[in-house]
Amino acid sequence: MGIFSFFNRAAGWSVCKVSGAVPAAFLNRCAAQGVALLSVAPKDAFTLTVRLSARDVDRARRIAQGAQCTLCELSSGGALRFGRRLLHRGLAVLGLLFVLICLMWSKLYIWEIEVTGNETVSTARILAGLRECGVDYGSFWPGFTSDNLRSELLTELPELSWATVNIYGSRAEVIVRERVPKPELWQPELPVDVVAGKNGYVTRVLALNGTALARAGSAVVEGETLISAAAESAYAGTRLVHAIGSVTAQTYYELSAAMPLTRLEKTYTGGETGRWALVIGKNRWNFYGNSSIYGDSCDKIETVWSLRVGGLFALPVSLVREVSRAYTLTETARDQRAACSALEQTLYARLLSELGADGAVERVAYSASASDGVLTVCLRAICTEEIGTEVPMSQAQIEEIRQAQTEKSGDGS
Repeated sequence: MGIFSFFNRAAGWSVCKVSGAVPAAFLNRCAAQGVALLSVAPKDAFTLTVRLSARDVDRARRIAQGAQCTLCELSSGGALRFGRRLLHRGLAVLGLLFVLICLMWSKLYIWEIEVTGNETVSTARILAGLRECGVDYGSFWPGFTSDNLRSELLTELPELSWATVNIYGSRAEVIVRERVPKPELWQPELPVDVVAGKNGYVTRVLALNGTALARAGSAVVEGETLISAAAESAYAGTRLVHAIGSVTAQTYYELSAAMPLTRLEKTYTGGETGRWALVIGKNRWNFYGNSSIYGDSCDKIETVWSLRVGGLFALPVSLVREVSRAYTLTETARDQRAACSALEQTLYARLLSELGADGAVERVAYSASASDGVLTVCLRAICTEEIGTEVPMSQAQIEEIRQAQTEKSGDGS
């Protein structure tokens, strides 16, 4: 009985309501003509609810008419019945099959690439390196191997120390780690001078190794030696060392910036033009004329709808909507006070960037002038900062010092 019930459910079933003066006559006729009723439930003296196979519904309806009853189908189900419904909707079936095939096909190709872990190496450079390795939009990923991709990518981008490519269906996740720069090694035997990196007025000199040539209160120019690597000794003569020290000085800055006193403002005219395009893979079909160039006086706003579900699948199909908004340019006067304030902020930010983290601004003053429709702001500042920078001695300097030491030793003998 269980097997017959299973096949009945698979073939399809219907729940029907039978109404009439003598519903029992309908049951007797069904039994006489071999129409199997899966279940019978009386509702009242004139109404029955029966469950029967879907293939027997038409016969049961004729039997009900012969028994002076009416049969009304309430619900139905079953695999074959659902299949018949789909067959009556051929276009829907074909569309469903097409979508399923496209989804299965798209999962074999890469349509989305996500790069994470990069800071100094740009995403565009990493994508270019992936293209050299054969990984690009539309690539057939089952032919890739993770080890080969990693080796080739690290060869293309020596700035990376580690990389991996994980593929999830049609999405490729590229995780990279950038190479840490090798720190400079301390070389105590290398003769190094501390020289002035900027012009300034020396306020403090602290020489830990080497000979201090600059003194507090002296003015120095860029490139002048502040602490020499030639260390004088009363017992060993002149020794070449790695000069170490700190030289603090007052430095002076004069920066300027300019801005026109008028600007062009956009006024939208209300004219708007829209057009559509379809992108499939790397090919684009424009539903408009051959030219894709708008006029000069218009803004272009592009909206893209992609056929994808983030993290699940992506199809190489995108619908593009381009809207151009026409405008006219009107020349208007700037607020001179606001323009002056903006230039001052820009100059101060530039001063801080040139000064560095260890410097401090002591005094700052601004001056502004307007001429020929241009506003010019000048910044003058007095700062305190470390100006010493280490520069290795040239071979010529080393030879000169050694030769002088040799001559001095010869004269002493």
